[in-house]
Amino acid sequence: MKYLESWKRWAVWFLIATLFAVACVFLSQWQFDRRSQAVEKIQLIAQNYDRPSVPLDSVSVQDTFDPGLEWLPVEVSGKFLIEDTVLVRNRPLNGQPGFLQLIPFELTSGELIAIEAGWLPTGNLSDSPDVNPLPSSEIQTITGRIRPAEPTLGRDAPAGQIATINIESFIEKQDLAEPVIKSFYLRLDKSSNNNDLPKALPRPAPNEGNHLSYAFQWILFAVLAFGALWFAVREEIHVRRLALDASYRPKLRKKFGDEDKKIEDEANR
Repeated sequence: MKYLESWKRWAVWFLIATLFAVACVFLSQWQFDRRSQAVEKIQLIAQNYDRPSVPLDSVSVQDTFDPGLEWLPVEVSGKFLIEDTVLVRNRPLNGQPGFLQLIPFELTSGELIAIEAGWLPTGNLSDSPDVNPLPSSEIQTITGRIRPAEPTLGRDAPAGQIATINIESFIEKQDLAEPVIKSFYLRLDKSSNNNDLPKALPRPAPNEGNHLSYAFQWILFAVLAFGALWFAVREEIHVRRLALDASYRPKLRKKFGDEDKKIEDEANR
């Protein structure tokens, strides 16, 4: 009867270990998928970042963003609407808090497109930069890299600032006139005014993260769950056999160095 109760208990623990292992497998697969996404982004940067710039007219502008266009450099002609410049909050660079400068750019076609002109460090008051240099509002041709519009976080921001580069929020905040390209914005890779600020953001580092190691860790946890269960069952079996058979002695695993110690002991006798 005791053996029956024990095996029922261990069957329950086996089920728990199985469920745990299944969860670990799903989590490992999730990490593998995240790594695949990171690798795809790295490959996309390598594919698009150093390509020659193309006119914006040659790019298909749709309501939904085409991921294959990310980081592609494009040329646009028009003028900055500097009076509608906003600052994007909470954008640290190299550990230093700061803002991104976002300016609407009126294309010669009449459309507006958001331009991320660079990074500005947080000022002495911590709620805005000390300086906010603006580009010329004359007609010019600039080159920027395509970046997908960011989702809105539903956060409010002071006048002249927004929480994310969400084009709908930008339009509402500054009451921009349509038509506006909403699926992406352009990031400049050099200063728009030949000054040190705003500072153009650097090329993104190719970093796939720790997803692969985390995936293998979850697989290891799944294996360890069954290993721990096997060890617990084995120990209980030894305890029961010792209780039933006084002559039973469980086989002890030799520790590393035991044989050397035995030879030394015999030599010293």
